[in-house]
Amino acid sequence: MSVSLHVVLRCSSELLAKVRYVFDTLCMARGIPVVYLSEPPHEGPWLLYGAVKEPYWPLGSCVTLAHCAEAWSFLGNEQEPSAVEIADGLAVVFPQRAAEFDLPLGISFDLVANAFYFLSSWTERYGPAKGRTRHLYANSIYARIGVPLDIVDQYLDRLSALLNALFERTKAGQWNHPVWPQGAGYALVLSHDVDFLPSGLLNTLGQGARTVLRHLVRQHDPVDAVRAVAGLARALVRGRDPYGCIPEIIRREKKLGVRSSFQVAVGHRHPNDVNYQIESDETCDYLKAIPDAGFDLCLHGSYRSTENPLWYTEEVALLTERLGRPLGSRQHFLSFDYDALYDIQERAGIQYDMSMGFPDRTGPRAGFSYPYFPYCLAKDRPYDVLQISLFLMDVTLRGYLCLKGVRAWEVIDAELSALRQKRGCASVVWHPIVFGGARDPGYDQLYWRMIDRVQETEGLATDGRTINDHWRGRTKNYSSFNRGRAVG
Repeated sequence: MSVSLHVVLRCSSELLAKVRYVFDTLCMARGIPVVYLSEPPHEGPWLLYGAVKEPYWPLGSCVTLAHCAEAWSFLGNEQEPSAVEIADGLAVVFPQRAAEFDLPLGISFDLVANAFYFLSSWTERYGPAKGRTRHLYANSIYARIGVPLDIVDQYLDRLSALLNALFERTKAGQWNHPVWPQGAGYALVLSHDVDFLPSGLLNTLGQGARTVLRHLVRQHDPVDAVRAVAGLARALVRGRDPYGCIPEIIRREKKLGVRSSFQVAVGHRHPNDVNYQIESDETCDYLKAIPDAGFDLCLHGSYRSTENPLWYTEEVALLTERLGRPLGSRQHFLSFDYDALYDIQERAGIQYDMSMGFPDRTGPRAGFSYPYFPYCLAKDRPYDVLQISLFLMDVTLRGYLCLKGVRAWEVIDAELSALRQKRGCASVVWHPIVFGGARDPGYDQLYWRMIDRVQETEGLATDGRTINDHWRGRTKNYSSFNRGRAVG
């Protein structure tokens, strides 16, 4: 068992739940159990979050984090920060400081307020982009003012370094860095959004024509257009599925000893929604290969599903009726209203979601490379839905960044290396349509190479339910995620 960190909070009662949430979220990522106290402990390492220090406190066994009330003024303000500043060597958007909280034993700016701003995706919910259901990196605060994509990770690293030094200085033992299931150093959640299923030769040829036009007109890549046509021809000659590919993926993953999550859509309220109908017995029989093989069946929420709570709950019920009860989810086109999604998911019994990612950029969308519970501002508590952020997507690499081959692999490998260094966990999505060689030639091989790299580097390639079970099993040491649990 890791040594517990005693935390003393000196802030207004209105902020207590949010402050605890930040500490619990960050410390849980590093496996540091947290106990909240009203006064400093008589002995042992502790952390102060406050605006002043009392001279009689045992500050030699303490890490001090400044609390600046002005840094929390965004809670009543929809105006977005206009610039990034540097405080204590870190990028911040709320740079207010407190005296006598400097390094090496403390942090002079309000790290907790800055972390909460990004963990809560505040600018998406209350900033200039409020009301949008799709959020691009190009329109985000990260791009607008140059915020590092892993900004919360950087805060966590600084906090961890201070706590490591404190534990060593006080000879209090150590806190053990957590490992993922099977003793892995980091984890990658594999998933497949089922967006297209061919329903006959004409449908297949139509998809082939759209693919060729996409390569020629949008990507200006005649080489891949020819390769896609050749792949389609080979598939048809050999009787191979050129676009559905679900049984093929399952067989290959079982051979590699991995399991992925499959997102299956059932709603049709927008032209962007999927082409197949779950009500069709033929479609249902085809998709039954997923639960029959013991793979993770998730809901692929339709494009407009968060506009009306009944729509999302109806989709959960229909998928349950036709194929099985989903515990996980990802929104189609990453289109959703933040609070509507998590509120509906809570009530519908969805335990984990994988929608938080930028379609046009790899890496985190909330600045954090670990699973976390999004925050419900209306009820001032975390939602009971685990977010496993989306870091990599085939559409991002090929469609938005126009990468293929070696260049695409370099980006994938760099993201895996960063995730491994952080000992983090994120999700990736590769659409089944690319596995037949008739859509984005070479992207199927990039997927299998990605799994090989994870396994070669002591990582775990797995499905969403495995990470959900693992992460929820660790919440017992963190009061924010145990409703009704008493706080010391």
